[in-house]
Amino acid sequence: MHMRLAGLAMAVLAGSVPAWPQTGPLKTVDQVLEKYQRALGGVDAIRKVRSETRHGQVEATGLPGKVAFVSYAKPFKTLQKVTLADNREILSGFDGQISWSVTPQGASIDKATAVEAVRRDADLQYPLHQPDYFQKLEFAGVTEFENRRCYWLHGATHWGKDNNQFYDVETGLLAGYRFQSDESSSASITTAVFQDYKSFGGPLVATKVISRTGDRTQTVTYTSVSYEPLADSLFDLPPAVQALLK
Repeated sequence: MHMRLAGLAMAVLAGSVPAWPQTGPLKTVDQVLEKYQRALGGVDAIRKVRSETRHGQVEATGLPGKVAFVSYAKPFKTLQKVTLADNREILSGFDGQISWSVTPQGASIDKATAVEAVRRDADLQYPLHQPDYFQKLEFAGVTEFENRRCYWLHGATHWGKDNNQFYDVETGLLAGYRFQSDESSSASITTAVFQDYKSFGGPLVATKVISRTGDRTQTVTYTSVSYEPLADSLFDLPPAVQALLK
């Protein structure tokens, strides 16, 4: 997830073999995903991410100005805090089982989205596990996506949603998605574009993500990413959400 290849090994010793041999066009799902993992910085770099904190801003259709946020994550647990222009706060998260939100209007539990879809989005090592979330994932060839030549993977998730992934042919990095909404009652299509990859001491991160659904557009810009350990208690359900379970 500046488009440049990360993790390029230098031939330190004379006659050493480069880590990225040029083998021609890729033709399988495994080849595309393996190149993506290398482009991010390698399997070991991805596995080392056990906690993550991101700060950034959101711009969206109908939203006045930019909105600041911070997101926290551990494997299969998330917490997001959005600060509105009037300093009110919106919280949302996933504790491994329950997806919830607390807005100025009150607390709610998401019952419309498949839990496995939420777990996928909370998978800090998703680039290593992608096929696990699909009942079918196939190599669909090379195509143009957002004016970039990309390898196209097409699949259907375990919860029955169409999902397309596009990986830049030159860099191997994820260029974007085109997918059906994960909400069970919705068939809307979202296009997500990943740009401006940077390193913050771990795998490369797409610092700009543009999502379009119908006539609505959202742009998320990450300004910092850190990997300091986070306490499990940070992801406990808020009292207002716990009250809904009683």
